[in-house]
Amino acid sequence: MNVWSLVIFAVAAGLLNEPQPPLNRCPDNGKAIHVHIHGVRNDHGTVKAVLYGPDPGDFLIKGKKTDKERERAQAGQMTLCVAAPDIGAYAVVVYHDENDNHKFDRNWIGLPSEGFGVSNNPTLFLAAPSFDEASFKVDGLLTHIDVDVKY
Repeated sequence: MNVWSLVIFAVAAGLLNEPQPPLNRCPDNGKAIHVHIHGVRNDHGTVKAVLYGPDPGDFLIKGKKTDKERERAQAGQMTLCVAAPDIGAYAVVVYHDENDNHKFDRNWIGLPSEGFGVSNNPTLFLAAPSFDEASFKVDGLLTHIDVDVKY
């Protein structure tokens, strides 16, 4: 392998580790939320972003999501896009469904056994965050948020 081959390989490897644009189609109406996901530990299964809001009472309630998007997992970083129906306060929950069973698996004592993260990356300790801790504003412009996945 010559020097140029090594340089090209190194550049290509670096580019592959950069955050990728959303794989799904984002609306072009100013209510799109790019969810930049960090810390996906492998490429097994899927990663799902779930949008809640603008009603704080709907946060984490089954069947009350505003939007969701699921893509094949990419180890490291990836970006998904969800759409807010209007301006207001929203929160996003991300989870890595490693076994792709379309469930958020928990262990025998009820703690998550798959990776997850919440918008604003609040400190989590044996309790779910509140909507206030996780919420951010959608103001009619493209919104970018970062979510760290914890295992």
